[in-house]
Amino acid sequence: MKRILYLLFVIPLLGLISSCSDDKDLPQVSLSLDYSGATEQDGTIYVVQGDTLDITALRAVPAEGTKAATITNVTYFWDGIPQGIFPVSPFPISIKTADMELGKHYLGVNATILQVDKEIGFAVTQFPIMIVASDAEQPGEGDGGTINPDTRITDNENATGK
Repeated sequence: MKRILYLLFVIPLLGLISSCSDDKDLPQVSLSLDYSGATEQDGTIYVVQGDTLDITALRAVPAEGTKAATITNVTYFWDGIPQGIFPVSPFPISIKTADMELGKHYLGVNATILQVDKEIGFAVTQFPIMIVASDAEQPGEGDGGTINPDTRITDNENATGK
């Protein structure tokens, strides 16, 4: 009899536990990256070999209708190799290209994202950097700008972005 009473009490509790949602309320942001020493075309940043690509600022841009967001603990990756952790805004980094091979490379960014009324999220993105031999090979004009790479937000700090 005790077993039956025990089951009558436990079964409703199991129903409550199994009905809980695993949905995460992750930040809804994109990343915006300011740079100088290069030009951009179609999502690729072009830099002349020997010049320095300066990332001057990285920002979280909240999606329309969402609240303020900020970034902490940014890690930059050059061709998959970590370049250090940058804990202080605006998260600048200088990338010297003198000894780098011509051609396509990738700059990756992993960052912790904090947004009002959301859980902690982790932004993962990467975009191509083309190192060219001369100014004549750079598309467009100008020196620097802003790029808004496709960004994945996850609840896993070790996400790869794939």
